[in-house]
Amino acid sequence: MNKDLTCNQVSALINFYIEGKLNPRLREYINIHIAKCPSCRKKIEDLQKILKRFNQSKIPDTTITESNIKPEFLSNLSAYVDNELNSNENIKIKKMTISNPTARKELETMYKFQKILHSAYEKTKSDSKYDYSKTILNQLQDTPEYTTTYFYKLAAVFVVLISAIIVGFIYLYF
Repeated sequence: MNKDLTCNQVSALINFYIEGKLNPRLREYINIHIAKCPSCRKKIEDLQKILKRFNQSKIPDTTITESNIKPEFLSNLSAYVDNELNSNENIKIKKMTISNPTARKELETMYKFQKILHSAYEKTKSDSKYDYSKTILNQLQDTPEYTTTYFYKLAAVFVVLISAIIVGFIYLYF
C-alpha cells in the first residue's frame, strides 16, 4: 500500500481511526497524512471533541441537569437540526436555546457535526462519481473494439464456409 493517503481516503477511514478499529500499519499511514495535512487534522480533532462532549453528556454531570436542559430538548435536537419537527416543537427548542447557554452549546455542536458529516458525504459522493466515470473511460480506452473484431472474425468464417460449400458443389457436379 502507498504510504501517501489522499484526503478522500482519510475521510473514508476517519470513523475507524477515531474508534481505534484500524490495523496499526493503516493507522500509521493516517498519522503520516494528518501530520502533513492541517485540514484533515482539524476534521479529526473536531470530531474527537464532538464525540468527547457527547460521551460526557451521557454521564450524569452537575453542569447538565434537568433544570438546565430538559430531556425532550436533547431528544428533539437532532430532529430540529434536520428540520423534522412541527412548528410548536420548533418554538420550544428555540426558546430553550435562547434562554439556556448550555442548550445553545449543544445546538452549536449538533450543527458542527451536521456540517462535518455533510461535507464528508459530498466529498465521497463526488469522488465516487469521478472514480466511476474515470474507470469507465479507462475501460473504453484500454479494451479493443470487440464488435468490430468480432464482426471480421464472423465474416471470415462465413466466407470460408460459403467457399467450402461452393467447392463441394463444383466437385460433385464436375
